[in-house]
Amino acid sequence: MSSTTIDGIAGTSDAGTGDAASGDTAHRPLKLDDPATVPAVAGLIASHDAGAVHARLREEWGDIAPVELEPGARAWLVTEYRTIVAMARDQFPLTTTTGAWNGHEREAPSAHSPLLRPLAPTGRPTVEQTDGSTHGRLRTPLDEVLGVVDDAEVATTTRERCEELIDRFAATGVADLVREYVAPMPHLALGTLLGFDAGTAQQVFEAAARGAAERDAASAVHEVSFLLSGQTTARRPDGTPTPAGRLARHASYESTAEAALGLLSLTATATLGLQAWLAQTLYLSLTDERFARRLAGGRLGTDEALDEVLWTASPVSTLAPRIAAEDFLLDGKLVQRGDAMLLAVGAVGSDPSIRGDDPWDGSGSRAHLTFGVGTHACPAPHLARLIVRTAAETLHRRLTPTLALPADELRWVPDFRFRLLETLPVVFRPEQHSPPFVP
Repeated sequence: MSSTTIDGIAGTSDAGTGDAASGDTAHRPLKLDDPATVPAVAGLIASHDAGAVHARLREEWGDIAPVELEPGARAWLVTEYRTIVAMARDQFPLTTTTGAWNGHEREAPSAHSPLLRPLAPTGRPTVEQTDGSTHGRLRTPLDEVLGVVDDAEVATTTRERCEELIDRFAATGVADLVREYVAPMPHLALGTLLGFDAGTAQQVFEAAARGAAERDAASAVHEVSFLLSGQTTARRPDGTPTPAGRLARHASYESTAEAALGLLSLTATATLGLQAWLAQTLYLSLTDERFARRLAGGRLGTDEALDEVLWTASPVSTLAPRIAAEDFLLDGKLVQRGDAMLLAVGAVGSDPSIRGDDPWDGSGSRAHLTFGVGTHACPAPHLARLIVRTAAETLHRRLTPTLALPADELRWVPDFRFRLLETLPVVFRPEQHSPPFVP
């Protein structure tokens, strides 16, 4: 074996079988399948204190813990900040090509489980599941299209769509903020910003949801390819191409199907990320009195409050899965070729190597890794921040909601990537609309 150091992290390449030279099995590196039982990811998702769960995992297993996605399907959960950064920056032999996961060879049960869906192989190259030059080619259109979106237009469009959503329930005094506000908000805002009319936007986002759920991925690509073919000549009021039109005819794509996959990846991932961040922001303002007081009292600006959400109630639990391309040693564990690696960016807020004891320690810092690092980082974190900030400010300007049930009864969607609430029921003082003036 040859020892290496990656960003100060000790590792070993060419690990082989992991047997110690002396043959003493007590000193063998731990393999993923060695423990008879390991923590279940479902328990982490269900917990109301994910930070405490991450702390227990570190105490028991160190910085990389074996976890169970479904019975018979395991993965390594990486909770240490520096290691996550090194892995995201391609400093370990990992690939984002999920077809390389050894769970496919083992015919892991519950293959259609929501927790296994992000590890499903794909028959077409997607921006998230490719590396190297192919990833760069597929990523370029998204960077260029999002780079020309005007911030002022984002704020105005988001505010208008949010006002429309609030108008639908403001007079009732009750609402499920997830179903009636958080869930539809990205569809309406992003659809308008991409240049779609309301009907086309709904078709695109419905297709993206189907494709993400793997219920009918091929059909989703076909449908969006057809919709994009009608966008190639679409123009904005100033005569410039719409963002969707730019994607549809971008020179980096080799086919309309590739452009459709790019749009599907953008809309599916952006939707979940925006929904999770907004829901976690609203959840924290309703359940954490100190956060609510600081926010309402002006001691934190909205941006600082959003950063604190990313630290203490991260909407992103893990980055897109990585798969070990070869064996290597890390933290006394033998990661074998084909093992799934989950980079738990949601754990860095409780990492004692970078955070202090005060939960507000680091307020305002943007080193939380929520948007990833390296070549697979989020292409437009500033747009995501602007949309979520506008949506949160618009709601709190209009209403003063309180939670309609005990916080410990809230549940999260079974997804190891995004921490998204299933519901967020609230009550508030109904808005009183004056009757129309009659002369």
